[in-house]
Amino acid sequence: MYSSSFDDWYGSIKPRSDSCLFVAIVGETPHYKKSDARKYQNTVDCTTFFHEENILRSTKGPALANRLQAIPPFHVMEVVRIAEELELQGVDVIHLEVGEPDFPTSASVIDRACEALRAGKTRYTDARGIKPLRDALSNWYVSKGLDIPSDRIQITVGASGGLLLAFAATTNPGSRVLMADPAYPCNPRFVEAVGADVHWIKTDVTTQFQPTLAQLREKATDIDRTLILAHPANPTGQAVPQVELEQMSKWCQHTNRHLIVDEIYQNLSFNDALTSSLAISDWHFVVGSFSKYFNMTGWRLGWLVIPEYAVEATQRLAQHLFICAPSFAQEAALACFEHDSLRDAETHRLELKERRDLLIPRLEAMGFKIAAEPDGAFYVFVDISDIAKDSQQFCAELICKTGVAITPGIDFSESLPPTWIRIAYTQPADRLLEALERMARFIYD
Repeated sequence: MYSSSFDDWYGSIKPRSDSCLFVAIVGETPHYKKSDARKYQNTVDCTTFFHEENILRSTKGPALANRLQAIPPFHVMEVVRIAEELELQGVDVIHLEVGEPDFPTSASVIDRACEALRAGKTRYTDARGIKPLRDALSNWYVSKGLDIPSDRIQITVGASGGLLLAFAATTNPGSRVLMADPAYPCNPRFVEAVGADVHWIKTDVTTQFQPTLAQLREKATDIDRTLILAHPANPTGQAVPQVELEQMSKWCQHTNRHLIVDEIYQNLSFNDALTSSLAISDWHFVVGSFSKYFNMTGWRLGWLVIPEYAVEATQRLAQHLFICAPSFAQEAALACFEHDSLRDAETHRLELKERRDLLIPRLEAMGFKIAAEPDGAFYVFVDISDIAKDSQQFCAELICKTGVAITPGIDFSESLPPTWIRIAYTQPADRLLEALERMARFIYD
Protein backbone atom coordinates (compact mmCIF):
# COMPACT_ATOMS: atom_id res chain seq x y z
CA MET A 1 0.00 0.00 0.00
CA TYR A 2 2.60 2.56 1.08
CA SER A 3 5.69 1.06 -0.57
CA SER A 4 6.61 -0.84 -3.72
CA SER A 5 5.51 -4.25 -2.52
CA PHE A 6 5.56 -6.51 0.46
CA ASP A 7 7.64 -9.00 -1.52
CA ASP A 8 10.37 -6.39 -2.17
CA TRP A 9 10.60 -5.53 1.51
CA TYR A 10 10.31 -9.16 2.56
CA GLY A 11 13.19 -10.07 0.29
CA SER A 12 15.33 -7.24 1.58
CA ILE A 13 15.45 -8.68 5.09
CA LYS A 14 16.80 -12.04 3.80
CA PRO A 15 14.64 -14.47 5.77
CA ARG A 16 15.94 -17.97 6.40
CA SER A 17 12.72 -19.60 5.25
CA ASP A 18 9.86 -18.59 2.96
CA SER A 19 7.42 -19.71 5.64
CA CYS A 20 8.74 -17.24 8.19
CA LEU A 21 7.49 -13.74 7.52
CA PHE A 22 9.48 -11.92 10.16
CA VAL A 23 12.23 -14.40 10.90
CA ALA A 24 15.02 -12.01 9.95
CA ILE A 25 13.98 -9.25 12.31
CA VAL A 26 11.74 -11.04 14.79
CA GLY A 27 13.41 -14.39 15.07
CA GLU A 28 10.36 -16.60 15.38
CA THR A 29 7.56 -18.04 13.26
CA PRO A 30 4.86 -15.39 12.83
CA HIS A 31 1.23 -15.60 13.90
CA TYR A 32 -0.03 -14.01 10.68
CA LYS A 33 -1.86 -16.11 8.10
CA LYS A 34 -3.19 -14.73 4.82
CA SER A 35 -6.67 -15.91 5.78
CA ASP A 36 -6.52 -13.54 8.74
CA ALA A 37 -7.07 -10.61 6.42
CA ARG A 38 -10.80 -11.30 6.53
CA LYS A 39 -10.82 -10.33 10.21
CA TYR A 40 -10.22 -6.71 9.31
CA GLN A 41 -13.15 -6.31 6.93
CA ASN A 42 -15.44 -4.19 9.07
CA THR A 43 -18.30 -1.74 8.84
CA VAL A 44 -16.59 1.14 10.64
CA ASP A 45 -16.73 4.30 8.53
CA CYS A 46 -13.13 5.47 8.32
CA THR A 47 -14.08 8.45 6.16
CA THR A 48 -15.26 10.34 9.25
CA PHE A 49 -12.08 9.66 11.16
CA PHE A 50 -10.75 12.75 13.00
CA HIS A 51 -13.85 14.73 12.00
CA GLU A 52 -13.95 18.16 13.63
CA GLU A 53 -17.06 20.17 14.34
CA ASN A 54 -18.08 23.38 16.07
CA ILE A 55 -18.74 22.16 19.60
CA LEU A 56 -20.20 25.52 20.60
CA ARG A 57 -23.05 25.32 18.09
CA SER A 58 -26.12 24.11 19.94
CA THR A 59 -29.86 24.57 19.66
CA LYS A 60 -30.56 23.17 23.11
CA GLY A 61 -29.20 25.88 25.38
CA PRO A 62 -27.09 29.00 25.79
CA ALA A 63 -23.80 29.29 23.95
CA LEU A 64 -20.90 27.70 25.77
CA ALA A 65 -17.64 29.43 26.70
CA ASN A 66 -15.39 30.45 23.83
CA ARG A 67 -12.46 28.65 25.43
CA LEU A 68 -14.11 25.33 24.59
CA GLN A 69 -13.87 25.99 20.87
CA ALA A 70 -10.18 26.75 21.26
CA ILE A 71 -9.58 23.22 22.54
CA PRO A 72 -8.41 21.03 19.65
CA PRO A 73 -9.65 17.44 19.41
CA PHE A 74 -7.71 14.81 21.34
CA HIS A 75 -6.99 12.58 18.36
CA VAL A 76 -5.92 9.56 20.37
CA MET A 77 -9.43 9.38 21.82
CA GLU A 78 -10.78 9.12 18.27
CA VAL A 79 -8.46 6.17 17.77
CA VAL A 80 -9.84 4.67 20.98
CA ARG A 81 -13.40 5.18 19.73
CA ILE A 82 -12.70 3.39 16.46
CA ALA A 83 -10.91 0.61 18.35
CA GLU A 84 -13.96 0.07 20.55
CA GLU A 85 -16.24 -0.13 17.50
CA LEU A 86 -13.96 -2.68 15.90
CA GLU A 87 -13.82 -4.77 19.05
CA LEU A 88 -17.63 -4.82 19.20
CA GLN A 89 -17.47 -6.42 15.74
CA GLY A 90 -15.10 -9.09 17.03
CA VAL A 91 -11.90 -7.61 15.60
CA ASP A 92 -8.72 -8.36 17.54
CA VAL A 93 -7.35 -4.86 18.23
CA ILE A 94 -3.77 -4.40 19.43
CA HIS A 95 -3.73 -1.27 21.57
CA LEU A 96 -0.55 0.77 21.14
CA GLU A 97 -2.30 4.15 21.31
CA VAL A 98 -3.04 5.02 24.95
CA GLY A 99 -0.32 5.81 27.48
CA GLU A 100 -1.43 3.23 30.01
CA PRO A 101 0.73 0.33 31.19
CA ASP A 102 -0.76 -3.12 30.68
CA PHE A 103 0.51 -4.42 34.00
CA PRO A 104 -1.94 -4.97 36.87
CA THR A 105 -1.94 -2.99 40.08
CA SER A 106 0.07 -4.84 42.73
CA ALA A 107 -2.00 -7.30 44.77
CA SER A 108 -0.84 -5.73 48.02
CA VAL A 109 -2.20 -2.35 46.90
CA ILE A 110 -5.57 -3.90 46.04
CA ASP A 111 -5.67 -5.72 49.38
CA ARG A 112 -4.92 -2.48 51.22
CA ALA A 113 -7.71 -0.73 49.31
CA CYS A 114 -10.22 -3.41 50.29
CA GLU A 115 -9.17 -3.11 53.92
CA ALA A 116 -9.53 0.66 53.76
CA LEU A 117 -13.02 0.46 52.25
CA ARG A 118 -14.19 -2.04 54.85
CA ALA A 119 -12.72 0.15 57.59
CA GLY A 120 -14.73 3.13 56.38
CA LYS A 121 -11.79 5.08 54.93
CA THR A 122 -14.13 6.78 52.47
CA ARG A 123 -14.42 10.25 53.96
CA TYR A 124 -12.56 13.51 53.32
CA THR A 125 -8.92 13.69 54.36
CA ASP A 126 -6.58 16.57 55.04
CA ALA A 127 -6.37 18.50 51.76
CA ARG A 128 -2.61 17.93 51.74
CA GLY A 129 -3.15 14.16 51.79
CA ILE A 130 -2.88 11.72 54.66
CA LYS A 131 0.35 12.16 56.58
CA PRO A 132 1.40 8.47 56.43
CA LEU A 133 1.42 8.67 52.62
CA ARG A 134 3.33 11.94 52.55
CA ASP A 135 5.81 10.43 55.01
CA ALA A 136 6.14 7.33 52.83
CA LEU A 137 6.94 9.49 49.80
CA SER A 138 9.43 11.50 51.82
CA ASN A 139 11.17 8.30 52.92
CA TRP A 140 11.17 7.03 49.34
CA TYR A 141 12.99 10.17 48.27
CA VAL A 142 15.45 9.63 51.13
CA SER A 143 16.18 6.16 49.71
CA LYS A 144 17.18 7.95 46.51
CA GLY A 145 19.48 10.33 48.37
CA LEU A 146 17.03 13.26 48.42
CA ASP A 147 15.86 15.16 51.48
CA ILE A 148 12.24 16.15 50.76
CA PRO A 149 10.25 16.89 53.95
CA SER A 150 6.69 15.58 53.95
CA ASP A 151 5.43 19.12 54.55
CA ARG A 152 6.48 19.97 50.98
CA ILE A 153 4.51 17.07 49.48
CA GLN A 154 0.93 17.61 48.34
CA ILE A 155 -1.13 14.54 47.39
CA THR A 156 -3.14 15.32 44.25
CA VAL A 157 -5.98 13.91 42.18
CA GLY A 158 -3.70 12.22 39.69
CA ALA A 159 -0.70 13.93 38.16
CA SER A 160 -3.21 16.02 36.21
CA GLY A 161 -4.32 17.58 39.47
CA GLY A 162 -0.70 18.33 40.31
CA LEU A 163 -0.06 19.96 36.94
CA LEU A 164 -3.20 22.09 37.17
CA LEU A 165 -2.31 23.12 40.71
CA ALA A 166 1.25 24.05 39.72
CA PHE A 167 0.12 26.14 36.74
CA ALA A 168 -2.56 27.86 38.83
CA ALA A 169 0.02 28.69 41.50
CA THR A 170 2.65 30.11 39.14
CA THR A 171 0.78 32.06 36.45
CA ASN A 172 -1.43 35.12 36.13
CA PRO A 173 -4.01 35.86 33.43
CA GLY A 174 -2.03 37.05 30.42
CA SER A 175 1.29 35.60 31.55
CA ARG A 176 2.90 32.77 29.60
CA VAL A 177 4.35 29.33 30.19
CA LEU A 178 7.42 28.28 28.21
CA MET A 179 6.69 24.80 26.87
CA ALA A 180 8.50 22.47 24.48
CA ASP A 181 6.84 21.47 21.23
CA PRO A 182 6.10 18.51 21.07
CA ALA A 183 4.38 18.15 24.44
CA TYR A 184 1.75 16.22 26.36
CA PRO A 185 -1.47 17.63 24.84
CA CYS A 186 -3.26 18.27 28.14
CA ASN A 187 -0.57 20.65 29.42
CA PRO A 188 -1.53 23.63 27.22
CA ARG A 189 -5.17 23.07 28.18
CA PHE A 190 -4.25 23.32 31.87
CA VAL A 191 -2.44 26.58 31.15
CA GLU A 192 -5.38 28.01 29.25
CA ALA A 193 -7.81 26.92 31.98
CA VAL A 194 -6.08 29.21 34.48
CA GLY A 195 -6.09 32.15 32.05
CA ALA A 196 -2.46 32.02 30.98
CA ASP A 197 -0.96 31.40 27.53
CA VAL A 198 1.61 29.00 26.12
CA HIS A 199 4.87 30.21 24.59
CA TRP A 200 5.91 27.30 22.41
CA ILE A 201 9.60 26.44 22.12
CA LYS A 202 10.14 24.44 18.94
CA THR A 203 12.45 21.47 19.39
CA ASP A 204 13.76 18.71 17.16
CA VAL A 205 15.91 15.60 17.14
CA THR A 206 19.12 17.59 17.59
CA THR A 207 18.08 18.57 21.13
CA GLN A 208 16.29 15.31 21.96
CA PHE A 209 13.02 17.23 21.59
CA GLN A 210 13.85 19.20 24.72
CA PRO A 211 14.34 22.98 25.00
CA THR A 212 17.80 24.39 25.58
CA LEU A 213 19.12 27.24 27.68
CA ALA A 214 20.12 29.07 24.51
CA GLN A 215 16.54 28.96 23.26
CA LEU A 216 15.18 30.24 26.56
CA ARG A 217 17.61 33.14 26.62
CA GLU A 218 16.68 34.04 23.06
CA LYS A 219 12.91 33.70 23.29
CA ALA A 220 11.83 34.45 26.87
CA THR A 221 10.22 37.79 27.64
CA ASP A 222 8.99 39.47 30.80
CA ILE A 223 5.57 37.82 30.58
CA ASP A 224 7.06 34.32 30.50
CA ARG A 225 6.72 33.51 34.20
CA THR A 226 6.99 29.74 34.17
CA LEU A 227 8.95 27.00 32.41
CA ILE A 228 7.73 23.41 32.28
CA LEU A 229 10.03 20.51 31.48
CA ALA A 230 9.16 16.82 31.13
CA HIS A 231 11.82 14.43 32.35
CA PRO A 232 11.36 11.99 30.56
CA ALA A 233 8.78 13.35 28.14
CA ASN A 234 5.61 12.18 26.51
CA PRO A 235 5.55 11.54 23.50
CA THR A 236 9.28 10.98 22.96
CA GLY A 237 10.49 9.18 26.08
CA GLN A 238 13.46 11.56 26.01
CA ALA A 239 14.88 13.05 29.21
CA VAL A 240 16.41 16.49 29.58
CA PRO A 241 20.20 16.18 29.30
CA GLN A 242 21.73 16.64 32.74
CA VAL A 243 23.82 19.68 31.86
CA GLU A 244 20.87 21.44 30.24
CA LEU A 245 18.65 20.60 33.20
CA GLU A 246 21.13 22.14 35.61
CA GLN A 247 21.57 25.24 33.46
CA MET A 248 17.84 25.81 32.95
CA SER A 249 17.17 25.32 36.65
CA LYS A 250 19.77 27.98 37.51
CA TRP A 251 18.41 30.28 34.80
CA CYS A 252 14.90 30.10 36.25
CA GLN A 253 16.18 30.89 39.71
CA HIS A 254 18.42 33.75 38.58
CA THR A 255 15.67 35.32 36.44
CA ASN A 256 13.01 34.84 39.12
CA ARG A 257 10.91 32.42 37.09
CA HIS A 258 9.05 29.34 38.24
CA LEU A 259 10.12 25.88 37.07
CA ILE A 260 7.75 22.91 36.90
CA VAL A 261 9.28 19.51 36.17
CA ASP A 262 6.97 16.70 35.11
CA GLU A 263 8.57 13.54 36.51
CA ILE A 264 5.61 11.24 35.94
CA TYR A 265 7.88 8.82 34.07
CA GLN A 266 11.09 9.46 35.98
CA ASN A 267 10.90 6.14 37.83
CA LEU A 268 10.41 4.37 34.51
CA SER A 269 13.79 5.50 33.19
CA PHE A 270 16.14 2.95 31.64
CA ASN A 271 19.31 4.89 32.37
CA ASP A 272 20.62 4.42 35.90
CA ALA A 273 22.33 7.81 35.68
CA LEU A 274 18.99 9.58 35.15
CA THR A 275 18.02 11.15 38.46
CA SER A 276 15.26 13.38 39.73
CA SER A 277 15.62 17.09 39.09
CA LEU A 278 15.27 17.49 42.85
CA ALA A 279 18.91 16.42 43.08
CA ILE A 280 19.80 19.70 41.35
CA SER A 281 17.67 22.17 43.25
CA ASP A 282 14.70 22.47 45.59
CA TRP A 283 13.63 25.69 43.85
CA HIS A 284 11.08 24.07 41.56
CA PHE A 285 7.77 22.21 41.53
CA VAL A 286 7.96 18.49 40.71
CA VAL A 287 4.94 16.46 39.58
CA GLY A 288 4.80 12.76 40.42
CA SER A 289 2.27 10.01 39.79
CA PHE A 290 1.22 6.62 41.07
CA SER A 291 -0.29 5.84 37.66
CA LYS A 292 2.65 4.75 35.54
CA TYR A 293 5.33 3.24 37.77
CA PHE A 294 2.87 1.72 40.24
CA ASN A 295 0.24 0.84 37.59
CA MET A 296 -2.58 2.75 39.25
CA THR A 297 -3.95 4.79 36.34
CA GLY A 298 -7.60 4.51 37.34
CA TRP A 299 -6.99 5.26 41.00
CA ARG A 300 -6.36 8.95 40.21
CA LEU A 301 -3.52 9.61 42.60
CA GLY A 302 -0.39 11.71 42.25
CA TRP A 303 1.71 14.17 44.20
CA LEU A 304 3.34 17.55 43.89
CA VAL A 305 6.62 18.50 45.53
CA ILE A 306 6.35 22.21 46.27
CA PRO A 307 9.29 24.61 46.73
CA GLU A 308 9.51 26.08 50.20
CA TYR A 309 8.55 29.57 49.06
CA ALA A 310 5.18 28.34 47.71
CA VAL A 311 4.06 25.65 50.16
CA GLU A 312 1.40 27.46 52.18
CA ALA A 313 -0.22 29.29 49.26
CA THR A 314 -0.28 26.22 47.00
CA GLN A 315 -1.77 24.02 49.69
CA ARG A 316 -4.46 26.61 50.35
CA LEU A 317 -5.30 26.60 46.65
CA ALA A 318 -5.55 22.80 46.70
CA GLN A 319 -8.17 23.01 49.45
CA HIS A 320 -10.43 25.02 47.16
CA LEU A 321 -9.75 23.17 43.90
CA PHE A 322 -9.94 19.53 44.97
CA ILE A 323 -10.83 19.19 48.70
CA CYS A 324 -8.71 16.02 48.73
CA ALA A 325 -7.59 13.03 46.69
CA PRO A 326 -9.66 9.82 47.03
CA SER A 327 -9.20 8.65 50.60
CA PHE A 328 -9.24 4.90 49.99
CA ALA A 329 -6.74 5.33 47.13
CA GLN A 330 -4.39 7.18 49.47
CA GLU A 331 -4.63 4.37 52.00
CA ALA A 332 -4.03 1.78 49.28
CA ALA A 333 -0.97 3.64 47.98
CA LEU A 334 0.81 3.06 51.28
CA ALA A 335 1.35 -0.49 50.05
CA CYS A 336 3.27 0.81 47.02
CA PHE A 337 6.33 1.22 49.18
CA GLU A 338 6.28 -2.32 50.55
CA HIS A 339 8.82 -4.83 49.29
CA ASP A 340 6.46 -6.84 47.07
CA SER A 341 5.05 -3.78 45.32
CA LEU A 342 8.47 -2.25 44.69
CA ARG A 343 9.72 -5.60 43.38
CA ASP A 344 6.77 -5.78 40.97
CA ALA A 345 7.32 -2.21 39.81
CA GLU A 346 10.99 -2.83 39.08
CA THR A 347 10.20 -6.05 37.23
CA HIS A 348 7.77 -4.14 35.04
CA ARG A 349 10.29 -1.35 34.41
CA LEU A 350 12.86 -3.85 33.19
CA GLU A 351 10.27 -5.52 30.98
CA LEU A 352 9.46 -2.16 29.40
CA LYS A 353 13.15 -1.74 28.60
CA GLU A 354 13.16 -5.16 26.95
CA ARG A 355 10.12 -4.18 24.89
CA ARG A 356 11.84 -0.98 23.79
CA ASP A 357 14.90 -2.93 22.72
CA LEU A 358 12.69 -5.41 20.87
CA LEU A 359 10.63 -2.78 19.08
CA ILE A 360 13.06 -0.13 17.87
CA PRO A 361 15.37 -2.14 15.58
CA ARG A 362 12.38 -3.86 14.02
CA LEU A 363 10.63 -0.57 13.31
CA GLU A 364 13.83 0.75 11.73
CA ALA A 365 14.08 -2.37 9.57
CA MET A 366 10.55 -1.66 8.32
CA GLY A 367 11.50 1.85 7.18
CA PHE A 368 10.40 3.91 10.16
CA LYS A 369 12.79 6.60 11.38
CA ILE A 370 13.38 6.67 15.14
CA ALA A 371 14.36 10.13 16.35
CA ALA A 372 16.32 8.84 19.32
CA GLU A 373 16.25 5.88 21.65
CA PRO A 374 13.82 6.66 24.50
CA ASP A 375 15.42 7.20 27.90
CA GLY A 376 12.30 6.01 29.69
CA ALA A 377 8.50 5.82 29.81
CA PHE A 378 6.91 3.48 27.23
CA TYR A 379 6.72 5.54 24.06
CA VAL A 380 8.65 5.77 20.83
CA PHE A 381 8.20 8.82 18.61
CA VAL A 382 8.47 7.80 14.98
CA ASP A 383 8.90 9.67 11.70
CA ILE A 384 6.98 7.91 8.91
CA SER A 385 7.94 10.33 6.12
CA ASP A 386 9.61 7.55 4.10
CA ILE A 387 6.37 5.56 4.25
CA ALA A 388 3.49 8.06 4.34
CA LYS A 389 2.97 11.82 4.31
CA ASP A 390 -0.12 12.09 6.52
CA SER A 391 0.00 10.46 9.94
CA GLN A 392 -3.73 10.90 10.56
CA GLN A 393 -4.63 9.04 7.39
CA PHE A 394 -1.97 6.43 8.11
CA CYS A 395 -3.29 5.80 11.64
CA ALA A 396 -6.90 5.71 10.42
CA GLU A 397 -6.22 3.20 7.67
CA LEU A 398 -3.91 1.14 9.87
CA ILE A 399 -6.50 0.54 12.57
CA CYS A 400 -9.39 0.06 10.16
CA LYS A 401 -7.50 -2.44 8.00
CA THR A 402 -5.29 -4.24 10.51
CA GLY A 403 -6.66 -3.61 13.99
CA VAL A 404 -3.41 -1.96 15.16
CA ALA A 405 -4.08 1.25 17.09
CA ILE A 406 -1.40 3.97 17.27
CA THR A 407 -1.52 7.74 17.78
CA PRO A 408 -0.94 10.45 15.15
CA GLY A 409 1.74 12.93 16.13
CA ILE A 410 -0.54 15.92 15.61
CA ASP A 411 -1.78 15.38 19.17
CA PHE A 412 1.60 16.48 20.47
CA SER A 413 2.95 19.16 18.13
CA GLU A 414 1.84 22.30 16.35
CA SER A 415 5.08 22.73 14.43
CA LEU A 416 6.35 19.31 13.34
CA PRO A 417 5.36 18.06 9.88
CA PRO A 418 2.34 15.70 9.83
CA THR A 419 4.52 12.63 9.45
CA TRP A 420 5.01 11.67 13.09
CA ILE A 421 3.32 8.96 15.12
CA ARG A 422 3.60 7.77 18.70
CA ILE A 423 3.69 4.08 19.50
CA ALA A 424 3.15 2.98 23.10
CA TYR A 425 4.82 -0.34 23.82
CA THR A 426 2.21 -1.24 26.41
CA GLN A 427 1.62 -4.80 25.21
CA PRO A 428 3.52 -8.04 25.85
CA ALA A 429 6.30 -8.96 23.45
CA ASP A 430 4.22 -11.44 21.47
CA ARG A 431 1.54 -8.82 20.84
CA LEU A 432 4.16 -6.28 19.79
CA LEU A 433 5.52 -8.76 17.27
CA GLU A 434 2.01 -9.44 16.01
CA ALA A 435 1.44 -5.69 15.61
CA LEU A 436 4.69 -5.31 13.67
CA GLU A 437 3.70 -8.17 11.43
CA ARG A 438 0.32 -6.64 10.62
CA MET A 439 1.94 -3.26 10.01
CA ALA A 440 4.44 -4.80 7.60
CA ARG A 441 1.64 -6.44 5.61
CA PHE A 442 -0.28 -3.14 5.58
CA ILE A 443 2.70 -1.13 4.32
CA TYR A 444 4.12 -3.54 1.78
CA ASP A 445 1.13 -5.52 0.45
